Parts: sequence; structure tokens; C-alpha cells
Amino acid sequence: MIIDDPRYVIRSLNSNQTYWEQGVYPAWTALNCYRHYPDGGIGTGVEPHYHDNDELWLFTTGHGEVRLDGVRHEITPNTLVYTPMGCVHQFQMFTPYENNAIVTRLERAGRPLHLTVEEYGPPEPTVPGFVVPGDMNTGPIRDPGPRCPISEWRLQRYEEVNGHVDAVLDRNEHWMVLSGVLRLVLDGRDVSLEPGDIALLRADIARRLSAEDRSTRAVVVREHPQGVG
Repeated sequence: MIIDDPRYVIRSLNSNQTYWEQGVYPAWTALNCYRHYPDGGIGTGVEPHYHDNDELWLFTTGHGEVRLDGVRHEITPNTLVYTPMGCVHQFQMFTPYENNAIVTRLERAGRPLHLTVEEYGPPEPTVPGFVVPGDMNTGPIRDPGPRCPISEWRLQRYEEVNGHVDAVLDRNEHWMVLSGVLRLVLDGRDVSLEPGDIALLRADIARRLSAEDRSTRAVVVREHPQGVG
């Protein structure tokens, strides 16, 4: 399922499998990919590498470690990791885990790859990466810096989803369902999102949000207000 409106985009799990492909998401969002990875195993991770774009991870379950330019950080549930273009990063998990990923559009040489120092040489840094520990990821990022494309990204459970009042958005806001069902009303259209589905919402749209199932978990990402970031 794909609903492509000038003010919002809805993509079901089977229509949201891209990662590096360009021009799939609308030009009005900084996101080029927003995906859920539900079944990470013990001992898995990724090798040290960097990118020609920015990448963000949100570990909604699991424990492990991530390294940004050689500096180690602990991963706990709800940990947000920002790896800007040119930051060498890797992670290793010690338990089963669930991860979510965002990437921005490709820049520089536009290589849609894991770029290793051994094969491609050292990267040209942009800004430092950062990690927001799970127990501290409860609201807007305190200091996202000049390059990070988002102001907030975190897990929302049933009570938190239903705590959101109807709103006219002051910034782009994007939802992805991890479990249960999330209901959105957008411009009079009623849409139900299931696990893996996403809703990309443009600033100034009026949205109504609710979860009827107590098993519902979702992640919400908010971009900076227009002209900020």
C-alpha cells in the first residue's frame, strides 16, 4: 500500500524496503529511509564503516555496544545513535535486539555502500556523532548540533501514543509501528498502520492519533522546525 499525498505519505511494510535508493521519499522530508529491523540475534552487528550520508539507529530492545570514531558507548533499550557523514561506526549486540534505521540522501561521491577505511581510505569528517542513552531519550535531543536532521526520535507505548492530543504539526513528524495497530486521521482520511508501516507527515497538517491495542508500540521521529537544524 502506498498513499502519496502532497501533505503526507503512507507506506506499508511491503512498500518500504528501500535503504539507499534515492528519490523514493518526498523532497519535503530530510529522511531518505525509515525502516524497522525486528529480529537481530545475539552476537550480531556491523563492521567499522562510514557513509556518504548521515545514518541514525534507534535500538528499541537489546543490549550491546556501539563505537563512534573508536569511542565506545553502551546500547540499552531506546538508545539513539547519530552517525554523521564521515563518522566511522560499528555496533555489536550481546542479546537479541530490535533496531530501526534512518538515512539521509547521499552526498559527496554518492556511494550507496558501507565504506571501509581499508578499501576506500579514511573519511573526511563532518561533525561528531553522538549517542543518547535509552533512559535519557525521553524528549527532544538536548544538543543535536548543526547537521543532525532530527530533533527527536524515541519509542512510544500505548499510554504515550494516546497521550498525544490532536495537533496541527509545527514540524515534519514521522511514525512507524513496531507492534499492535496505530490509527491516524489525516485530512478526514482514516488510516490504520500495522507493524512495519510508516506515516510521513508534513508540517502544518492536522492529525489525530490513537492506539486501541495495549500491545501497540511505535517510534516517532520529529524533524527540526523549518529553517532550524
